Amino acid sequence: MKKTIQRRDFLKLSSLAGLGVVAPWLSADGSVSDYEAGGSRTFASYEGPLFVLLNAAGGWDPTLLCDPKGAKNLEEPGDAINRSYLTDDILTAGNIAYAPVGANDAFFQKYYKDLLVINGLDVQTNGHDTGTRHSWSGRLTQDFPSFGAIVAASYGLELPMSYLSFGGYDVTGGIVARTRTGNTNALTSIAYPGRTNPADPEALFHSERATELIRGARSARERDLASSLRLPRIENAQNLLFAARSGAGELKRLQEYLPDPLDNSGNRLFRQAEVAMAAFRSGLSIVANLSVGGFDTHGNHDDAHTGAMERLIEGAGFIMDEAERQGVADRLTLVIGSDFGRTPMYNENAGKDHWSVSSMMMMGPGISGNRVVGATDDGQRPMKVHAGSLKLDEDGIRIEPEHIHAQLRELAGVDDGEYGRMFPVIPSEDMPLLG
Repeated sequence: MKKTIQRRDFLKLSSLAGLGVVAPWLSADGSVSDYEAGGSRTFASYEGPLFVLLNAAGGWDPTLLCDPKGAKNLEEPGDAINRSYLTDDILTAGNIAYAPVGANDAFFQKYYKDLLVINGLDVQTNGHDTGTRHSWSGRLTQDFPSFGAIVAASYGLELPMSYLSFGGYDVTGGIVARTRTGNTNALTSIAYPGRTNPADPEALFHSERATELIRGARSARERDLASSLRLPRIENAQNLLFAARSGAGELKRLQEYLPDPLDNSGNRLFRQAEVAMAAFRSGLSIVANLSVGGFDTHGNHDDAHTGAMERLIEGAGFIMDEAERQGVADRLTLVIGSDFGRTPMYNENAGKDHWSVSSMMMMGPGISGNRVVGATDDGQRPMKVHAGSLKLDEDGIRIEPEHIHAQLRELAGVDDGEYGRMFPVIPSEDMPLLG
């Protein structure tokens, strides 16, 4: 079978930004392969490793999470890095210390055995765009594909929504179609375009016979057009049009596993998690970017940031709970990170500004938990570690995103694949961060 084009991002052609979209590839004789009249292609469900990349948009403060640094006296905190809790109140779960704020206690107590914390991560920038790119791709290079795109392209080019994104850094470099999901309420309407009421299977625009005739005529016209096209740009555009008509069937598979109704609690991560886990369960997706904002707290840092952190950590717990409910938790790797960190000092508005030192947390198959790698000093500056032993070492190196992404790619099995070689990350030294 000859593939005439690669699938393209279908963002502009769907109110749901391409959910369920896949182009029906044309064969050499102009027929539409694996594409029955009015139907959609049939895909084998994906059953390999899954990844959720959870982004704290705006630049989080790890000292309110996994790199705690409290004040000695809250009445006169002076130049303390934090004014919201005491050093003596810092909590621990196993080998992991964490800040006594928000929803941290419940999360760390439940997951510490599986959790890897990487502190003292030098993102090398305090700009949002470059920081997000570096954290989620492993490179500072402009338009470098995200880790999620590399994985999705390596394992899911034939899947209709292999790379699902609710935000964060989701640049693909043109190697895989990205499915952005801005309106989860539209799922049912798009999955059942032939119904006047999407929830009622009997409420149809046309009779069954009329629907069959319409599908047959449309399919015949598509084949006629495909056989007559000679200009590549027109042919590509036509394939995208075919894609718009062929995706509903895949959404019906997704609908089978979506909760009814979707979460309406106000924490946007809950609904994102429900859609992502349903997509994983249905075998249509491999990677999901989840994202929540509110972390760029240049004013009123303690109150605003603690609230954002609570939503993030509650969301992380919900992701794992939903993964268990959908039966995909044993295949799921969760990575949590942000653009960069926040300054160790407060500004005149009781806020904190951009700081290039951050953290990451992760858990999943192949990751040794109950561990903290790296650290920051009393001024929240990154401390060096030995590349082999990972112990703190003044003569060692700083942990950078490249080191983490080299390990994540190896974990995912894409480091030496076609797209891993096409877009390499090049750490200064190999570091066995994941254990």
